[in-house]
Amino acid sequence: MKRFTAPVLVLLLSLLFIGCDKFKDKRFSTTIVKDLHINITDNSGSVDVSLNETITSLINSELNAVKENIKSYELVRIKYKIWEYVGDDAATFSGSLGLGNLNSTMPGVSYAFNDISLKAGNDDSDYVIISLNSTDIDKIEQYFLDTNGLKLFLEGNVTHVPVSFILQVVVDVDAIAETKE
Repeated sequence: MKRFTAPVLVLLLSLLFIGCDKFKDKRFSTTIVKDLHINITDNSGSVDVSLNETITSLINSELNAVKENIKSYELVRIKYKIWEYVGDDAATFSGSLGLGNLNSTMPGVSYAFNDISLKAGNDDSDYVIISLNSTDIDKIEQYFLDTNGLKLFLEGNVTHVPVSFILQVVVDVDAIAETKE
């Protein structure tokens, strides 16, 4: 009788596990591009812009399909580039780019721009990678987890007016979601 019971029990347990859905973590990579249009014509040279610009990680349709199962985000990088600069060749920009979750009214993370040459930034084809410490990276990953996106805040000033340029911000982020096999 014991010989019959053990194989039957093994068979029943095997059938039970075969019928269960298996889940695994899957990585979804997305690149989010946001163009911040800056146009300063007055003599103060101030860029006190309340952009309230938002970027969302769910621009990727594959990622949007699993949004309820996202367990975490991993920030790969944030970079920027100056485009379409028009103005004095000697003009520089100083200020900060702030980041918060989509519901924030103030940035929780800030990156400083210190006397960035607008003409050189426009002429250089390479993006500048924003260097962040591990605490800031953790905050940004949590912003994505909380609201599936970021709010951008830009403020600062330029040395010469009038100027016009695009500050393009590119965020590469991976979402880790639990999916059925």
